[in-house]
Amino acid sequence: MAHLEPSKIRNVAVVGHRGSGKTSLVEALLFAAGAVNRMGSVGEGTTVSDFDEDEKRRGMSISASLCHLTWDGHKVNLIDSPGESSFVGDALSALRAADVALVVVNATMGVEVITARLWSRAREGGLARVVAVNMLDRERAGFDAALESLRELDPGCVPIQIPIGAEHDFHGVVNLVSMTATTYDGGPKGTTGDIPADLVGAAGEARERLIDVVAENDDALIEKYLEGEPITTEELIAALTQGIAEGRLCPVVCVAGGKGGIGADRLLDLLVEAMPSPAAARPWAGTDAKSGDAVDVPLAEDGPAVVYAFKTLADQFSGKVNLLRVVSGTLTGDTQVSDARTGAKERIGQLFTLQGKDHVSLEELGPGDIGAVAKLKDVVTGDVLTTGAQALAFPPTAYPPAVMSVAVVPKTKGDEDKVMTSLRRLREEDPTLDIHRDEETGDLIVAGLSQMHVETVVDRMKRRFGVEVELTPPHVPYHETITVAAEAEGKHKKQSGGRGQYGDCWLRVEPRARGEGFEFVVKVVGGAIPRPFIPAVEKGVHEALRAGHFGYPVVDLRVTVYDGKYHPVDSSEMAFKIAGSLGMKAALEKARPVLLEPVMQVEVAIPEELVGDVMGDLNSRRGRPQGMETRGHTQIVRAEVPLAEMLSYAADLRAMTGGRGDYTMEFLRYDEVPAHMADRIASSEKEH
Repeated sequence: MAHLEPSKIRNVAVVGHRGSGKTSLVEALLFAAGAVNRMGSVGEGTTVSDFDEDEKRRGMSISASLCHLTWDGHKVNLIDSPGESSFVGDALSALRAADVALVVVNATMGVEVITARLWSRAREGGLARVVAVNMLDRERAGFDAALESLRELDPGCVPIQIPIGAEHDFHGVVNLVSMTATTYDGGPKGTTGDIPADLVGAAGEARERLIDVVAENDDALIEKYLEGEPITTEELIAALTQGIAEGRLCPVVCVAGGKGGIGADRLLDLLVEAMPSPAAARPWAGTDAKSGDAVDVPLAEDGPAVVYAFKTLADQFSGKVNLLRVVSGTLTGDTQVSDARTGAKERIGQLFTLQGKDHVSLEELGPGDIGAVAKLKDVVTGDVLTTGAQALAFPPTAYPPAVMSVAVVPKTKGDEDKVMTSLRRLREEDPTLDIHRDEETGDLIVAGLSQMHVETVVDRMKRRFGVEVELTPPHVPYHETITVAAEAEGKHKKQSGGRGQYGDCWLRVEPRARGEGFEFVVKVVGGAIPRPFIPAVEKGVHEALRAGHFGYPVVDLRVTVYDGKYHPVDSSEMAFKIAGSLGMKAALEKARPVLLEPVMQVEVAIPEELVGDVMGDLNSRRGRPQGMETRGHTQIVRAEVPLAEMLSYAADLRAMTGGRGDYTMEFLRYDEVPAHMADRIASSEKEH
């Protein structure tokens, strides 16, 4: 089957905070379009997009999954993404591949922490945004309160629908553009007719507000509006569509994905009628991988295929699967492509698209479309593939840094290689994972965005690759620095018959500003230390800095070697390396070293009645409150908290709030550890 023209494609990333009902809404959209013959349930583990065993067990999305449907002659690619902060990397990857962000908001909670962050990333990426206020059938659901929190997020958020009924009586929507009503009776396809008499007045007022907002954002309409001339429905649609494409307006609709899919069909109408296609999107901005020159890649039917790999899936049966967005040109099976990152050639095999876990074969992928290919050897998330001669690169997606570290040890001796192989495969799937070998301890470190993130990695290693590991307690990456300048001599002299060892150097250490890093300066004059031995001194300095005074790496200082002595026979690189290490250790002791700990920016989203408990708990964790704000029914508490105090926070917050609280944290800076705690931490490290 030939590919669709780009104007008939919609690429939609479904994003929002955990618990907003994204997966249920995707299920309703698939069912309304006839892509599935029954609606699955998150609780029963029967949805199309949450097919992974970890997702079924936890009742939440962990990985982005691709689904598709056809509506009114258009293909809609839906990327259902996680809303849990531990797996936000997949949501960021989904936004990178899409032209439209479908932002799902829980009607009982309003805008929550992850929603606001993903909204900002979608706006930065130039994506059109549409908001679905979901779960309007739930108790305490409030469309007006959710809308107010959206307006605080972005004043361009404007409702084009209002709900018919509230909470358990929610059964339809009023379209403020066409001034019609669609009601539902147990299914995702509604019946459209006149607006109920008791809503005519409210609908009229809401339409006037819609016209106000649209006119304010349209130069052509504002003059007509100010002169009191009526604005036609056609003019309203044109201005609204233009405002959406330019990111000035964000339409808000009403849905209940879990209640038979109320509003799903009208949302699909909006996606195909008003949301931009790949043909309407701006060119992708990239660079020539060889020259570094800026290159715009516009959508084109002809010419070389340019393909962006936005997600990698690892499976022990089907191997590696790469999800692809065709930026330009047409990709066909049995084609050779070049990977700009590695310079290697790869052979494209069978192309397919996904319906959750099911593969649907394709002959080709046209410009603007999304699909997949299996068993590419070295292609990872973020790679650019092309059939042309020019190697291209796109700016890398900015993922949050890993903050939670554990050491992993195989339960079975001899499984070390299996552990490393499985972790590498999972790292290909999840760019937010950090896997490395600790140079000091030799430990294999797995670092993620949270305790849950790391636990999920361990579960997947066991289930997918048959490898079991044991975890040590989370590792806090302490650093050290110095507070005053100091000087010290490092002298290594050894005579044991025959040729001896001799190296002597004088070092000066000075503190640098936080974050400025390490600097090594050479001010030796008169050949006091021959030039060939200077690198050996620096190696010894680095060795001492890795060990530190308290047992942790030393950062942000300048080390100057300014004098020394050598012996024409006994001096060697090894002798000066040892001298450099001894001098550095001596200088550290004089320079009043202090211990530094990572401090996190924490945002906690909780019901208002729990603010006091949460604030008190954060204070007990040495937290520094930074303020609060209200979003709908939710209070957002901000604080700066040392990472060492946050290691068990996920479980503690769940217990404290009965599962109604959520939080995110990101690395902020390093701060000095209080002296009484530094000694205890240092003692613990020495025992370890």
